[in-house]
Amino acid sequence: MQSSETIAEPVDPWAAPPTVPLARAELKQLLKRSDGPGLRRLAGHVAVAVATGVLVHVALVNPILVVLALLLHGFVLVLLFAPMHECTHGTAFRTRWLNGLVGSICGFVLLRPSLYFKWRHAAHHSYTQDPARDPDLVPVPNSFGQYLGDSLGVRFWPKLVGTMYRGATGRFTAEEESWIPVSERSKVSNEARVMIVLFAAIIAGSILAGSTAVLWYWIVPRVLAEPALRMIRMVEHTGMDEGPDPLTNTRTTSPNRIVQFLYWNMPYHTEHHLAPSVPFHALIRMHDLLPDTPAPPSILRVHRDLLKCARSTRS
Repeated sequence: MQSSETIAEPVDPWAAPPTVPLARAELKQLLKRSDGPGLRRLAGHVAVAVATGVLVHVALVNPILVVLALLLHGFVLVLLFAPMHECTHGTAFRTRWLNGLVGSICGFVLLRPSLYFKWRHAAHHSYTQDPARDPDLVPVPNSFGQYLGDSLGVRFWPKLVGTMYRGATGRFTAEEESWIPVSERSKVSNEARVMIVLFAAIIAGSILAGSTAVLWYWIVPRVLAEPALRMIRMVEHTGMDEGPDPLTNTRTTSPNRIVQFLYWNMPYHTEHHLAPSVPFHALIRMHDLLPDTPAPPSILRVHRDLLKCARSTRS
C-alpha cells in the first residue's frame, strides 16, 4: 500500500525576504528616490576624477610621482563601481533612463558590462553567502597566498575576459543561464558587443593619432587600482555567516570620509542587503535607525582579521 502522507519539500532558507527591523513609516521614508542626491554625488565623483587626471598630467615628467598619481587616479576610477552598482538597483536616480545611462557609462569605464553585472548581482542578493548559489562568494582565505590573490584580483581579470567573450558570443554557462532571464540574454550580448566595438574603435583611433592618452588616463590607472576595489569588496561578506540573514552574513564597515563619498555609502552594506531598494543617500540614516547595531569595524581591521584567519588555518 502506498502511504497517503506527502513528503514536505525542504524549505529554502534564502527564499523569504529579509525582515527589516524598522517601523513601516520609517522604512517608507527611507525608500523615497530622487535625482538630486545622485546627480550631486556623480558631479562630485567626476570632479575628483578630473582633478586626479590633471595630477597624472602634471606628474608624467617624474617617474616616481607618476606611479602615485596613476594609483590615485585609478582609485577614483575603480570606485565608479559604486554608481554602476547603485544604477543597476535602479536607486541612484528616480529617473529610470538616468540609471540606465549612468550605469552603462560607468560600466564602460570599468571595462565591465553593467547589464551582465545587474543579473549576476541580483543572484548575489538572492543567495548572499550561500556556498552553492552566491556567484560573488569570497571564502575566508586559508593561506597568505590565497589572501594575496583575492586582494590583488588575480581571478578577476580572467573572469572578466570570459564574461565579455561569452556575452559577445551568447554562449553563457549553465550558472549564468540560471540568473540571466531568457528575455534579457540578447540585451546582455548586445551590450558586450557594443563595448568591444567601442574599445576597438578607441584603440584604433589612438594608434592612428599616435596618442597614449587612453593608456595614461584610463586603462593603466584603472588596472593598477583594481586591488583597492577588491579589498573594499572583500570586507562586505568574507568571513561572515554562510546563512540567509543579512544581519549576520553582511558586514558594515566604518570608512574614512573619502571612501564613504567615492563609494557612495556602500560601506553601509548590511543596511543595503536588508533593504536593497533604499537609495544610497539614505543608508546612513537607516544605519542610525537600526536598533542594537554594533560599532562597525574599519576596513583595515577586517583585513587584519582575515590575515589572522589565513595564518591560523595554515598552522
